[in-house]
Amino acid sequence: MLRSHIGRGSRILAKLTTTPRAYTSAAANRGHIIKTYFNRDSTTITFSMEESSKPVSVCFNNVFLRDASHSANLVTTGELYHNEKLTAPKDIQISQDGKSLVVKWQDGGHHQFPLQFFVDYKGSSFVSPATRKEESRYKPQLWNKRILKNNVKDLLSVDYNEFIDSKDDTKLFQTLVNLQKFGIAFVSGTPSSSAEGLTIQKICERIGPIRSTVHGEGTFDVNASQATSVNAHYANKDLPLHTDLPFLENVPGFQILQSLPATKGGDPSTRPMNYFVDAFYATRNVRESDFEAYEALQIVPVNYIYENGDKRYYQSKPLIEHYDINEDNTLLGNYETLIKCINYSPPYQAPFTFGIYDKPSDLNNNPDLNLITTPAKLTERFLFKSFVRGLNLFESHINDFNNQFRLQLPENCCVIFNNRRILHANSLTNSNQQWLKGCYFDSDTFKSKLKFLEEKYPQEK
Repeated sequence: MLRSHIGRGSRILAKLTTTPRAYTSAAANRGHIIKTYFNRDSTTITFSMEESSKPVSVCFNNVFLRDASHSANLVTTGELYHNEKLTAPKDIQISQDGKSLVVKWQDGGHHQFPLQFFVDYKGSSFVSPATRKEESRYKPQLWNKRILKNNVKDLLSVDYNEFIDSKDDTKLFQTLVNLQKFGIAFVSGTPSSSAEGLTIQKICERIGPIRSTVHGEGTFDVNASQATSVNAHYANKDLPLHTDLPFLENVPGFQILQSLPATKGGDPSTRPMNYFVDAFYATRNVRESDFEAYEALQIVPVNYIYENGDKRYYQSKPLIEHYDINEDNTLLGNYETLIKCINYSPPYQAPFTFGIYDKPSDLNNNPDLNLITTPAKLTERFLFKSFVRGLNLFESHINDFNNQFRLQLPENCCVIFNNRRILHANSLTNSNQQWLKGCYFDSDTFKSKLKFLEEKYPQEK
């Protein structure tokens, strides 16, 4: 039985019969719900989004509506399967102002849906606005040294005392926006008595809790002995640009490094040089130069290992990870919204296990050749060759001085950067002086705080 509710005025005009019944509502300055029809399977809602706009109609599955509701009688999604009592509306009313719709179900549950809900979930050619609203309004801006230097003044302009002021979030917001756009930001003027880690802890906790890792539950010291103890291959030389902790399943999203004052007798001239590179920019360069190699960088697993004391961590990840494709990131010009993260860390890299076997060139002339291993699949062999070609392009880009942002982090200054996007390195092996203290926090923490502040400061651009 088809039921119709038409918004024009006040209350129910008649009890339900085989003839559709009407509901009315006052005209609104902007959009309003006009009418609705429902049966046991679906509910169709007609509404306008502006006063003069053409009305649109959307037919929603009743399971979706009940599942999206917050009625008193809470049920799980699975309970809605073939349970008409839980999903078929008993009654629907449009509010007098046309701004909401009250649905009552046969089990007594009810929910008031605002007009904005139907606008959000009305759908589009690719993905609904309800899905997109979780994204930040600030898009990543890919950079090399020249591009970032043009923005350094803004990145270095956040003062510690202003950042830490819990009564004013504007500087915190500015920092998070810089992290979203460039993947890197700075906080200057930190207290000089910071060796205990209290300062960096306060900075982190303005964003969210410190992430515990193999380095401990809180802050940690960054020095040459720690950096080279895990992989002897890099002893007595600078570590290459890298992602931190790729051997974890849940890699920390962000890292904070604080520059400590020189201790008594320390030589300020030996303060380490810090290197930062936008790996998103590098991968875009690969994509534009050799798309076949770029695809291989998304497929071939790179193995990572951490064995230290009683700790054993192993992970396999491709160098490039993407978000699901949507209408915003399909074009090459919108590549910055497609890339999710980079996994690149030679110091922790283990031997490959994909595409490592080849077919001997003289196999046909040696029919009795007793191969210990059978030749790998053709696709794996070619993918691995494309992967190595793409990795060469990637490393050529990140090791190019013109793409690196280098600085000696000033005393009493913190750098915050996206560990899944910004590759970093330093020259700590040039000095035995303890110059840096670090900590991590998660991407979820960052996204949550940024989204909250975007709602708090809706006019900021």
